[in-house]
Amino acid sequence: MLPRHIPIAFKLAVVMTLLLVLGMASLGLFISDNQSRLIRTQLDDFGSTMAVQLAKLASEPILSEDNLNLRMLTANLGQDEKILGSAIYTLDGELLSATGVQPELTDTPFDSTGVLSRPWFQHTADGSPERLISFTAPAAYQGVRVGSAVVTLSASQMDQAAISARNAIVYATLGMTVLASLLAYWLSRRLSLPIHHLMEATEAIGRGDLATRIDQRRNDELGYLFEGFNNMAAGLLRKSQVERVFSRYVSKNVADEVLANLEEIRLVDRPIEATVVFADITGFTAMSEKLQPSQVSELLNEYFSYISRACALYGGVVDKFIGDCAMLVFGALEDDSDHAFNAVSCAVLIQQLAAQLNERRRADGRPEVHFRIGINSGAMLAGNLGSDERMEYTVVGDAVNLASRLCSEARADQTIIREQLFTTLETRIIAQAERTMPIRGKSTPVGIYSVQDIHHQGQELLQANLQKLLNSRARQQTRQAVEHA
Repeated sequence: MLPRHIPIAFKLAVVMTLLLVLGMASLGLFISDNQSRLIRTQLDDFGSTMAVQLAKLASEPILSEDNLNLRMLTANLGQDEKILGSAIYTLDGELLSATGVQPELTDTPFDSTGVLSRPWFQHTADGSPERLISFTAPAAYQGVRVGSAVVTLSASQMDQAAISARNAIVYATLGMTVLASLLAYWLSRRLSLPIHHLMEATEAIGRGDLATRIDQRRNDELGYLFEGFNNMAAGLLRKSQVERVFSRYVSKNVADEVLANLEEIRLVDRPIEATVVFADITGFTAMSEKLQPSQVSELLNEYFSYISRACALYGGVVDKFIGDCAMLVFGALEDDSDHAFNAVSCAVLIQQLAAQLNERRRADGRPEVHFRIGINSGAMLAGNLGSDERMEYTVVGDAVNLASRLCSEARADQTIIREQLFTTLETRIIAQAERTMPIRGKSTPVGIYSVQDIHHQGQELLQANLQKLLNSRARQQTRQAVEHA
């Protein structure tokens, strides 16, 4: 079974090695074949030359029947270690003189006018066969054929020389193949190293490290690839920064929905059943006159940060901040069948948190911060309002307007709801009737209730959420102290 990941350096090394081995093997076979052919040609040329020369020298002694001279000719050739045998025959095939080994010439066509070569075998002393080649040349005197000369050479020596040459070529090919393989692996590693850099950078991008860059300058295709990767990473970093900033100006849920549907920026307006909470700082105008602008900004940022966290703990979203007032919506972007109770619980959490913070503010000699909160549930329209150049996702409707009116009617540290909402949550919240309030445009006044707390079913979660917010404040103060130090 093949591994799931095969390094490209290994693939390149294998391909380059196969190509080099194929090339070296082909070259080795070509050289070996040429070497064998060259040795065979040299042997044929040498044997033919010796046979022709012996025939020329022996033609006159054959006619004169000078046996002594013939024996001297064959004896002289026998001294050459390359020649295993030589012989001189008459035209009828009668042996006149011979030295060394001789072939059987019963089938030799002595009437031939050219040099003939015939391979044959003899057994050596150890019983192994030895291949020989006999060359027969016609001996002629003044154009008249008078006999034949035979020279016998060892073909085994030629074969051994060819084998030695082939072995040398094979060993050289193997050695070159090993060197070529090492060179191919080194070269493939060099070629694949930039790809490894690109792969590591891609993995870093996948882990969220968008600041990763490939700091290499090349003037080839990989250089263009690295430049493209760096531009892509810069674009992703810029996109991530824009998304983070965008999420701070609108609700995260709204930001996610907009970014998920970039081709359709305008979210579809739709009627919903939701709950709206308005939380306003009481007496903020008078308080801000006694504070520096930086202190006012710091105060609003601190409390709005708490409100945003409290809203998120109960599944709501911050619709907007209006001056010192926060508008929260529950059940708008996500289905929440318990949005009314979650909204009331969030309001109680904000009031209890403000009370805890005011104790510390009194101890530090700072002015206290009190909230008045109005809550209302009902039908409303959720979607984008504004122009194509600037839009805002919000909820509008009579229920929203009534929630804002209830907030303006509440006193400091008071959370008020309308009678219909109290009737729905009567078994889950603690509230008391306040009064009836006339509403402009409505003939019937609205009964309002003041919320004190929620019943024990939701107290455990409420106290846990309150502790989370207080702990976050403690961590923030510790971090600020370390920064100032």
